[in-house]
Amino acid sequence: MTITKRPGVYFNEEVDFELDGNGAKIPVFIGYTGNTATINYKTDGTVLQKFSKWSEVNQAIEKGGIGVYTENTTNKLLQIIHDFYEEAEITRTSDIGVPKIYVIDLGAATDKETWLKAFTTCKSEEEILIEAYVGLDKAVKDNVKFKDLLESAYSSIKTETHSLQLRNGFAVPATTTDTELIALTNAETGIQRSRIGITEPLNAGKTIARICVTPYYIEPGFLDYRTLEPSDLIDRTPAQEQALQDAGIIFNRVEKTSSEKHCKINRCTATSFGSSPRPADALFHARFNADHLLRKVFDACYPQIKANEEASNFVKLQTQIDKVIDEEVQLGRMIKWNEDMGQGTKLTAVESDSNPYDLYIKGTVQPVNCTNAIEVQATINTAVMKANI
Repeated sequence: MTITKRPGVYFNEEVDFELDGNGAKIPVFIGYTGNTATINYKTDGTVLQKFSKWSEVNQAIEKGGIGVYTENTTNKLLQIIHDFYEEAEITRTSDIGVPKIYVIDLGAATDKETWLKAFTTCKSEEEILIEAYVGLDKAVKDNVKFKDLLESAYSSIKTETHSLQLRNGFAVPATTTDTELIALTNAETGIQRSRIGITEPLNAGKTIARICVTPYYIEPGFLDYRTLEPSDLIDRTPAQEQALQDAGIIFNRVEKTSSEKHCKINRCTATSFGSSPRPADALFHARFNADHLLRKVFDACYPQIKANEEASNFVKLQTQIDKVIDEEVQLGRMIKWNEDMGQGTKLTAVESDSNPYDLYIKGTVQPVNCTNAIEVQATINTAVMKANI
């Protein structure tokens, strides 16, 4: 289905849509700080740091941080994380907060190999759901393109889906114009991948925070920013906004009612949004929702890994899968399977023809507000579960 209109005005002010959120998405920030490596501090992409609050990040590297923040800082990663924590700060009891973040400091970030190492290193923590790439432009050279680096990030994420790490990546480019942003998702010269997003540079740290603190079943562009005012955003014409949306660029805009102005993400789009045909998971809202369901299904499958040789266990597994789907349908987050139309959410456990210890999980996942279904095929064997999502 072609989306030709930018999001309109949302108004349902009597309902707090953050009240029943299930928690934040844990991010890892990877990229440029300008820090120099020492004997005890590495910037080669092999070290994953964990922080539970801004004050831990905002320290000299000798004290365990990644630098001391000032308004004129050239430490881009520190700037992004500073803005992230401003937006992620809890301002009311119903807000979702971020309990921790991870960081991989790449120093000058000019070497492609350090980026590739970082893409691998960050997979060591399975609780990470969001990867944020800051300073990829530093590694762009004659033989290394921005597209190449993002394709490598995507390949790393895609590979890990086979071991059930379902996560998504967001790049913050250093481009200064909308034309340059749009070129990054061009079908010929850019990247068009689900699970990979590109955010406009202005307020990118706050955009990533907005994505992380929005419940998985809500479009990140539905809720207002906590810390942005209309004067903080770029004033674009409708045509300029439409061009960015069509290209799958994540940007911010002011949405107006008759009496109020709301600062929001336009749409949280993957770079595949501009593809033709457009994939069902080109909106991250659908991708996050589907991933949440799949994680619950995989958790239900786990007890069967070493017990699936019994017929009764096969029946139990299907029952567990059906229960997980029904729970999400009842919560209004997944579309119920319609047998007559052959649409909705349905996953079926199928015995392998070639290996008695293997089971296949096949079917479709269709989140609410997702026109098309996302196809799923997973393999469960005696040692590991693999997904092709």
